[in-house]
Amino acid sequence: MRRVLRAALAAALLTLVAAAAGCGGGGNSSSGGNSGGSNGSHQPVTITLWHPWTGREKKIFETNLATFHTKYPWITVNAVSFPNSDTFDNQVIQAVKGGNPPDAVLSFGPDYDGQYCSSGIMQDLKPYMDKDGISTSIFSPAALTYSQFDGKLCMLPSLTDAYGLYYNKDMLAAKGIEPPKTLTELADDAKKLTVRNPDGSIKVAGFVPLQDWEQFGITDLATAYGAQFFDDSGNPVISKDPAWASAFQWQKDLIDWYGYDNLVKFNAAYGGDAEFSPHNAFETGKVAMTWDGEWRTSFIADEAPHLNYGTVPFPTADDKTDLLGAQRVGGTVVGIPDGSKHPQEAWDLVKFLSTDDDYIVPMANGVGNVPTTKTSATSPDLKLPPQFQTFIDVWNNPKSRFWPPITATGSGYYKPLTDFEEKWQAGNVTDLQTGLEQVDEQIKNQLALSGAP
Repeated sequence: MRRVLRAALAAALLTLVAAAAGCGGGGNSSSGGNSGGSNGSHQPVTITLWHPWTGREKKIFETNLATFHTKYPWITVNAVSFPNSDTFDNQVIQAVKGGNPPDAVLSFGPDYDGQYCSSGIMQDLKPYMDKDGISTSIFSPAALTYSQFDGKLCMLPSLTDAYGLYYNKDMLAAKGIEPPKTLTELADDAKKLTVRNPDGSIKVAGFVPLQDWEQFGITDLATAYGAQFFDDSGNPVISKDPAWASAFQWQKDLIDWYGYDNLVKFNAAYGGDAEFSPHNAFETGKVAMTWDGEWRTSFIADEAPHLNYGTVPFPTADDKTDLLGAQRVGGTVVGIPDGSKHPQEAWDLVKFLSTDDDYIVPMANGVGNVPTTKTSATSPDLKLPPQFQTFIDVWNNPKSRFWPPITATGSGYYKPLTDFEEKWQAGNVTDLQTGLEQVDEQIKNQLALSGAP
């Protein structure tokens, strides 16, 4: 679900013999785990599901997946794990193009959904949903920002990630600080909470503003300013929307206050591999406030159970307080590849993984991810810490969205932006506006070369 955590050691490719199958209608089942669904006499059938779950989470997934067989006893699922989630979607695309796809796919991120929908790699799920009387209204509106594209609904959410601000209650209380709601407050509070060593280096950081400090990025800051990535014609507007320049400037001002070299040294000591380890900077008191996903609550419970912390929505620009609680979201998605040998039974599985609260709620409890149906988000069976509610609220905020937007060419189109950001934060850019204009042109050219409409 989150690329950094889930990237493991190797990838395996299972070769299957599959006949081409169209985007047919669904059966007689409905959401919520009804055991009806497949057409015909329910002859025993085995279907293959590709997924990237590994380690402890793989065991949790397999335990909860077993519930599917109890509801659809004639369907056996051969669940095949691909440990390297970074290459998973490319392997799915290659398998479909090569004529040997699995029956169903569960992916940790929606970055490829635009490509999946526009190219026909994944089947349109709307006919199945219409046949079974399932509406997308059972999900948050944010789901539609990454599950549909080019008029097709080809993936459905099955747990998600949402992001917010974690803060150390003891550190803030010692300074008489309330959790910030605006970026001005965040910068001021970060300075008050920072502790320096005698040589000026950072002992404790109030907030680390570096690009790619754990899960944080310039696009998240831009969201806090209400930025747009494309205009109505699909052209990038990073240099034209003033929200972007404001986000870049806020970041650079705080970086300059810390000293870029100081932040680089701090990141080398407490960032990187420490993020998903017991040496995590927030868990060990090296950072007072940090941007992170909902899964951190589970890590804290395991690794720093005595940490006194809270969570709130990430602050917004001072003049965009109406956006408070609207953040980046996006996580696991499920769909049916073109050429699935058993498309109806694959739909029964996709429906189970995306709409059945008997699966979603225990999975959310087990892996610490946000439940994606409205009913699961309010289930009395959720066993999550009180700090988790921030992320459920973010997911259900009507202004939350997957970000940057999905396109027909995948997610690589915004690499010019992140490349520029690396230069900017290091102080190697003298003219921000010209630099952003060049980024727009590079993104436009990249989209044109890749064949994006």
